Amino acid sequence: MVRSTILATYNQTPVAGVGRLAITKKLVLWLVLVLQVGFIGCIWLLQMSRGQESQQRGAMDQLGGRVNFVASGEAPMEKMTLVGGTHCPHQQENVNRYDRDFYQMKPERLNESHLPDYNVPAYVDAEMGLTPNLWCYREGTINESQRLNDVDYLMAPPQCRCEIGWHGRDCGQPEIIWRALMTSNRASKRGGSTPLQLIEASSTSLHRLFYMLELGAWDHLSLELLELQIRALIEVVDYFLIYYVSNGSKERSLESMLGSQTSYTLLRCSSESNCSSSMAYSHFRRQLWQQCGVQMQAQDLLLHGDSGTVYAPAALKFLKYYAKDVLPLKFRLKYNVYGFYWQHPKKTLLNGVISSLGHLHSAQLDAHRLHRLASSTLGDLNHYGGWNCELCLPPEQIVLLLQSSNHRKLPVKLPNDTRNAHIDANYMQQLIANGVHIDGATQLHRLREQSEKYFAPEEALQHSSQYGQLLVNLYDVDVLEDLQDED
Repeated sequence: MVRSTILATYNQTPVAGVGRLAITKKLVLWLVLVLQVGFIGCIWLLQMSRGQESQQRGAMDQLGGRVNFVASGEAPMEKMTLVGGTHCPHQQENVNRYDRDFYQMKPERLNESHLPDYNVPAYVDAEMGLTPNLWCYREGTINESQRLNDVDYLMAPPQCRCEIGWHGRDCGQPEIIWRALMTSNRASKRGGSTPLQLIEASSTSLHRLFYMLELGAWDHLSLELLELQIRALIEVVDYFLIYYVSNGSKERSLESMLGSQTSYTLLRCSSESNCSSSMAYSHFRRQLWQQCGVQMQAQDLLLHGDSGTVYAPAALKFLKYYAKDVLPLKFRLKYNVYGFYWQHPKKTLLNGVISSLGHLHSAQLDAHRLHRLASSTLGDLNHYGGWNCELCLPPEQIVLLLQSSNHRKLPVKLPNDTRNAHIDANYMQQLIANGVHIDGATQLHRLREQSEKYFAPEEALQHSSQYGQLLVNLYDVDVLEDLQDED
């Protein structure tokens, strides 16, 4: 009996162990299966998210060309009203051409009696001419020919004969650039960074220039100054990107200023709150790609300015030809008030920025942040990168400006301390005539074209009849008498 009980117990023990082992194996298998399903699910979710991200990047590549930017808080496009559309008559051409802006220096043929009596170096060709690689920048060169004995070949290789205010072997550096390069060279020797990486000008190194012009409220614009801004740069800028705030239909006058041969994109916003530079840039980039097939590239140049600034074209054209990369550069501008005939006692101010488009990435597509990133300047106290004209409006329009919400940015003094004191057109005419700022305290400096090197933009001086209100103080009796005497 005892033996049978022991045998029964012995026979049952393995069975129970085998049962527990089978259950454990099942649990392990189910656990492995659940883990595998979860792992596959995670991979599937990651693939879905990466697919969506790649689609978004593909769309950004279509909008931004070869430059991939990080978007920053764009507002819905339905809040912005598009006016004027996009006009691109020369979709693939640059407004500047190397064969038009440069020419090869040609020597004047001389009699043998006038030839130098020393051996001519190898860089002078068999025709006794100049090296075929000597190309001169047309605007900065005196003439297109040069006598052989004008150059001492034993002292230096031949170079172009530069006009006053132009520098470099090919006379391609305007004064403002030459001074900026000297400043950057001194900074680099002290261990600082240089804002410009330069290359030799050629027909293949010419970059495009996009001018992003922020006009603000259309009702407070000087149309005369706006037309001057556009005409001054129309032979340098490849695409005008203009945005402004208005509830009316003002685009026709703006389109007429730009002309039928100018490439541009216009954007009219309903309010300042939804008209930031980042939103405007995203809109322009999309329109250029969809309407013109233009891809904005990292080496392209972006100039950002406002309604009161006229930039000097010479420096911008230099950057298009010679700059491989441009870190954000600010402009030192001549500080005018009411017109180019009055100058603020501060004389200059820093405004506007130019940069290679690749650096807009670090500014998160915001041109105003690009201003803050700029650590170098184009221009100095005696040589300007352009003109800033404050309150260059008719007296009646200045009064309307002061009555708007924008007057908070301007220090204003009333004519007197009485209760009914107010600013009207007559009061503004007196301030303009006497050269007093609207703060009632700042006395402006009188400027005259005959004695001032940088009196006004060249475009304004060449077409003085069209920009008379900016060049002549119509409310100054002495100035009007001088003009009558000249007549």
